[in-house]
Amino acid sequence: PTRRSSDLDPATQQQLNRGVRLYELLKQGQYEPYEPEEVVASLFVGVKGYCDRIDVEHVQAFETAFLAHMKSTHSKVLKEIVDSGYVLTESAEKQLHAIAEEFTTGYTP
Repeated sequence: PTRRSSDLDPATQQQLNRGVRLYELLKQGQYEPYEPEEVVASLFVGVKGYCDRIDVEHVQAFETAFLAHMKSTHSKVLKEIVDSGYVLTESAEKQLHAIAEEFTTGYTP
């Protein structure tokens, strides 16, 4: 028997919803590759669930806006990610949580 998404338990449904959003985050324009530190920040908002609140069709626009916000307002955090060899330090992770929470809460597509 095939299972419908409505038959799935909430945890499985949530995991699938997050997966769809992560897939959207990983899409990049052919001639617009992201810098590695941008990929780290982008995946952070996906993996940590901030994109769960964004409708799937708006995830790419959200990501573009979030990365623009990071580059214009929080470039020190991106630099910290680069300087740590693209490893999320506790400091960078704390800052990203605060930035992502504030940005996601205020975001309107």
